[in-house]
Amino acid sequence: MVDELRPSFSDVQRVYTQSSQKWSSHARDSSLQNGFPPNYFSLRNMIGNIPSYLSHNSSEGQEQNGEPAFDLHTKTLSNGLSTIYVNGHSSWNVGEGHCDLREKIMPHQLLLGVQKSISCSFSDNGVFASWSGFHGHDMTPSEDGNCIAILVFAWSYILSALWVEIQQASDRGSAQPKDRIIYLQHRAGWVDDTSESPSDTIDIHLGDVSEGAARWWAAILAKDEGWRAEIERNEIVYRSPWSTTSASADQQFRLKQTNTSPSSFESCSSPPSSAIALDYLADFCYIHNAGSQCSAALAAVLTLPSAAKANLPLPRLCSPCLGTPSESPNTSSSKSFSFSPPGRADEKEEILRDFSLLPYYMTLSCSRRGIESLLCNTFFNPHIACNLVSAWAQPIFEVLDPLIAERDYKVLATVLGRERPKIATLWTGALITGMAQSILQHCRNGLIAIEIHTAAWTNTTQTFMSTDPQPLPDPDHIYRSDESRLLYLAGEELNSRLPICPWFPFGTTALCDTDICVRAHAHCVGGHYLRYAGWSWALKNGGSIKGARFCKSTILELGQEPITVAESMSEMATRGIFGWLRSYGWPASEKAIYTHSWILSEGSDEDSDHDPEDDVSDPGKVKYSDEKMERIAAWLEQCVQEIGGN
Repeated sequence: MVDELRPSFSDVQRVYTQSSQKWSSHARDSSLQNGFPPNYFSLRNMIGNIPSYLSHNSSEGQEQNGEPAFDLHTKTLSNGLSTIYVNGHSSWNVGEGHCDLREKIMPHQLLLGVQKSISCSFSDNGVFASWSGFHGHDMTPSEDGNCIAILVFAWSYILSALWVEIQQASDRGSAQPKDRIIYLQHRAGWVDDTSESPSDTIDIHLGDVSEGAARWWAAILAKDEGWRAEIERNEIVYRSPWSTTSASADQQFRLKQTNTSPSSFESCSSPPSSAIALDYLADFCYIHNAGSQCSAALAAVLTLPSAAKANLPLPRLCSPCLGTPSESPNTSSSKSFSFSPPGRADEKEEILRDFSLLPYYMTLSCSRRGIESLLCNTFFNPHIACNLVSAWAQPIFEVLDPLIAERDYKVLATVLGRERPKIATLWTGALITGMAQSILQHCRNGLIAIEIHTAAWTNTTQTFMSTDPQPLPDPDHIYRSDESRLLYLAGEELNSRLPICPWFPFGTTALCDTDICVRAHAHCVGGHYLRYAGWSWALKNGGSIKGARFCKSTILELGQEPITVAESMSEMATRGIFGWLRSYGWPASEKAIYTHSWILSEGSDEDSDHDPEDDVSDPGKVKYSDEKMERIAAWLEQCVQEIGGN
């Protein structure tokens, strides 16, 4: 007897083998390297169509009085605190024909502010406790350790300072003091050369730094919050989404510098701008040879708005290289570096490039579920049908789980990065903060997050709904994947949201069994698709402004033994997408599908007198809205007229 949902044995073997060989190859190649691949830490690889945060560098987002004109939405949380979002929408082209399907508009919100800083602690559990550097580069003493957490705190300040600066109009100056970044009373202490370091302290050598730089480091490495970036909207004060605190950490920092430790900072009451803070960060990376860690730390900061807390690797610093970068003759705030050994000049350039792209990274970081969806996308293949998900996913975790058990995070990060090179740095950042643990668990259970805007902005495919349509297999049938897309584009009430299942439904549907909107557009020239066209920020006056875009394992030997693949992920994906597709009911021709054990819910009572077929097979028992019934009546009347005309 043919099983309508379960794939054939040969298809399972084929997909399993394909996935196994691919991921095993990633693991084999990664384990042969003593560090990260060259060019691994290039965050800009994921930038495609990302709009600049709050339309940065555009004057259209400000009213004459200087108040931000963006349309905002406040959400109250269960703990009584609130978050604030900026409203916007994306536009999507749906086809090239002359039918009545028009451009699709999708509303979306981006995080603007929070009321609670992200709690950061330190752990010596092996997550990049000893930084690997790049493959082929000789390991220097200062690389045998890590200063990732220190760089995370530095980047969180830089993003937060820029967050304030972006929201300040050029003519506002000090007239709007409630949008500001300020120093708080907490500061990191200073090393007393006459005493030994307590066991709960981490001593940080800053080198020969200015008083302003020393004051800044004392603030960002304070035991509690030493600074705060804040705005006031709707009479509520919000913090930057990248605000951090280490109040719950068991350790605290102590600072040391080559010159005499300052005893007071009376002349340094104002925190530095984002650009000046970047100089302080670059100086630190120079003396600690930490350039290769800098992009990874920035990637970690980008994951913070999606996390409630972060568990950072415990810093372990060796003796710094105390050579001082030379002052540029043209500016007092910018440094020109004489890097040695070769390659450190490139690291400096990478830091500067990352800084110039921060407004785009900020948009991505503040997109709801955006970072999560990018990471989950590593395990998605748009060519895999919903009933073959298990065969595709099982060998992936047969490769990854041993690396996770062995805490081989360098190889784990490299394997994931090889599969999705453009987000390789983001995976390293997620491993640093601990976010990767929950992502991997969700994906192991078949829960693949989708965020369609992030997918478009990074030129990635996160769902079959954004793939191109296929020609009809014959005049009387349509592929179920294209049927799903037409139901969504037509705006059917029960299909008005994108399906949460990204895997495409296999097979075809007879056109006579499809919804009237599917029949109306199945033969449109060129088919119908979902292609990103642009982003607009919503304004309080009802208008909008367009967002400026940038523009250790070996290969598994399968042999002749049959492979046992658990079906749970395929079952869940199949039930999810078919449940969405058949929201209005099932055609009688699909009885073998809707009565299948994969579709019937686990809690159904098979001994009940109530026949589930009565609910799913009889279209007359489906609860249509009045609007839907009117459309059906209009369609029937049109059919009668066409028949009468013939």
